[in-house]
Amino acid sequence: MMPPQQQQEEERQLQSNRTPRWIRFLIGGPVVVSVLMFISMWSMLPSDRSLRGVVPAPTLLESQRFDLHTLVHQRRNKTAATDSELLHLDDLARSDSYEQWAPLIMSKCMHGMDKLAAPCIKEAHKTNLVEAQELLYPAFRLRLPNFFSTSMQEKWLSQGLHLERMRVSEDKKWAYYPAFQGQNMVFSDAVFRGDPPPDVWSDESCMGSAVSHTSFVHEANESSIANESSIDTLIVATSPDSWSFQHFIDRVAVVWSQAQLAVPTKKKADTVMVSGKKPRDEIVNDVYKLMVGRHLHNVAVTAKHLVFSCRAPLIHPYTTQRITENILQALPAPKTEYDRNVILFLSRTKGGEAHNGGRKLLNEDKLFGAVAAMLKREGRSEKLEYFRHSDFAGLTEVASFMRDRVKMMIGPHGAAFYNARFAQPRTALIEIIPNPDRFFVPCFWEQARLLGQDYSAHVGRVVSAKNDMQLANVEEVARLVLDRLVFLDKPYRSSDALDHMYSWNMKTNTTSLG
Repeated sequence: MMPPQQQQEEERQLQSNRTPRWIRFLIGGPVVVSVLMFISMWSMLPSDRSLRGVVPAPTLLESQRFDLHTLVHQRRNKTAATDSELLHLDDLARSDSYEQWAPLIMSKCMHGMDKLAAPCIKEAHKTNLVEAQELLYPAFRLRLPNFFSTSMQEKWLSQGLHLERMRVSEDKKWAYYPAFQGQNMVFSDAVFRGDPPPDVWSDESCMGSAVSHTSFVHEANESSIANESSIDTLIVATSPDSWSFQHFIDRVAVVWSQAQLAVPTKKKADTVMVSGKKPRDEIVNDVYKLMVGRHLHNVAVTAKHLVFSCRAPLIHPYTTQRITENILQALPAPKTEYDRNVILFLSRTKGGEAHNGGRKLLNEDKLFGAVAAMLKREGRSEKLEYFRHSDFAGLTEVASFMRDRVKMMIGPHGAAFYNARFAQPRTALIEIIPNPDRFFVPCFWEQARLLGQDYSAHVGRVVSAKNDMQLANVEEVARLVLDRLVFLDKPYRSSDALDHMYSWNMKTNTTSLG
C-alpha cells in the first residue's frame, strides 16, 4: 500500500493535468508577452556609438515627412541664421507671397490624378526620382489697364480679349486667370548634359510646354555619380535668353522660386544653378547671389540632388513676387526719409541705346515738356527726370532708388520697365505701346498688376517697320499722368490691382460661439 504522503502528491499532479490548457496559457501568457516586449524594446534602443555621436541633419526625404507649411511656421520662431547657414526655408519663412499665393503641394499619387502627375510618374517606376511634387497654383484676377479714352481701351482689347491664358470679365474691368499646374522633381545622383537646351526659344526649352525630364533618369541602384560630384543641390534653369536681365527675371527667377518648395531644408550656399550663356548685365550676377551659392553656365554638371522645376507657370503672383521680396529684403534701410516724388521717364534714345532696336518715341521731347508743364501748372511736388542706368553702380543702388524714390514710370515698351520689380506696390506705370494689331506684348501690364501696382496703357501711332511711334496728342498722356497721380494721393489697396479668385461666388458668415 502506497504511503499517504506519496498518494497526496500524485493526486495533486493528477489535478494539475486536468487543468484546461487555456487557463494555463492565461496564467503564463503575460509572462511570455512581457519577455518578448522587453526584447523588442531593447533592440530598438540606439547603439552606444549613436548616443555618443552628433545627431545628423535630416535627409532630403526625411524633411518631406513634415508638411512644408508647418516647417515654415516653425522656422519663423528660430533665430536668424548667418548667410552661410541660410536655408531655402528661411526665404519662405519671411515671404508674404508664400502666405498669400503658395501652391497646393501634392506628393502622393492619388485616385483621380492624371498618370502624368509628378507623384504618379515617381510611383510607376523605381528610378532615381526621389521626390515628386504636383503643384496647383491658386486662381487670381488682374485689373485691366487704365486708359485715357474708350478708343484706347478698344484698341488694347482687340488683342487682349484673345489671350489664351486668361479671359476678360463682361464689364471689361478684370482679367481672370485659372489655377495653374506646376511640377517639381528631385533626382538623386543625376547629371545635366545640356538638356533642356539653354537659351533656345522652343517648346522643349525650360518652361516650354514639351520640356522633358528624362535625361536625368536612371535606375535606382546606379549611384556611382555621387562619388564624382561635389555639388549637393543643383537647380536646372536653362530657359530662353537666360543671359539677359529681362528673361532672367521673368523665367530663371520663376524656376528658382518654384524649386525652393522642393528643397526647403537645403542650404542656399550649397545650392548651384545652371543656365545658358553668362549674364550680359552685371545686375544679374548680383541677383544670383541672393538666390544660391553659385551659378554655372553652359557646362555639364553632376549633383547629388538635381532639381527639375522647369514646368512652372510664367504668370502667377507667387513666382513673380518671390524674387522681388528677396531683393528688397536684402537692401539697406534708407539713410534719410525720402519722399517718393520721382516720375521716371524711360527713354529708348536718351540714357543709353536700347539693346533691342525700335519702339522709339520720336516726339518724346514734346511729351517730356508737356508733363513737366502740367506738374508746374497743377502745383505738384513730383520731379520728372530721365532714367539713366549708367548712373547706378549695381543692384543695391538701382533697387534702393526704385524702392525709395520712384512714384511713377513713363515710357515706350521696353526692358527698362523690368526695373519696376524693385518698386513699391503704390507705384504707377504708364506704358506707351505700338498698335496692338502689329505688336502686342502685355508682359508689363501683367507684371505691374502681379506686384500690386497701378498700370495704364496708351497706344502710339506706328511710323516705321521697327514700331517706332509718335503720339498724336501729348496732352492726352499728360492728363493721364495727372489722373494717376491723383489716384495715388488716395488710400491705396493692392487688391485693386490683384486679387484672389474662386469659381463659386459665395458669401460666408461667421457666427460667434462666445
